[in-house]
Amino acid sequence: MIDTKMLAAIVATGLMALAATPASAGCVRAGASATAVTSELATVLAKEALYNSNMFAGRKARGAVSVKCDYIGVVTTCKARQVACT
Repeated sequence: MIDTKMLAAIVATGLMALAATPASAGCVRAGASATAVTSELATVLAKEALYNSNMFAGRKARGAVSVKCDYIGVVTTCKARQVACT
C-alpha cells in the first residue's frame, strides 16, 4: 500500500508538472512570404498570405505582425511572421 507521504509526493509532482506547462501550448510562430516589384506591394501580399494561412489553419492571430524585406535583383521578397494560436 502507498503511504500518505508517498501519495502527497506524487500529487505534488503532478501539480508541478501542470504548473510548468506553458500557457501558449497551442500557439505557433506562423509565417508567409511574397515577392513583388516594390517593397510596399510585397509587404501587403506577405501580410495577406499570413492572414489566409492562419484562417485556413483555424488559428487566431495574437500580437503584431513583423515583416522583413530583402531586395534581390529587380524584385523584393518580404517575410511576415506573427504568433497565432488555436
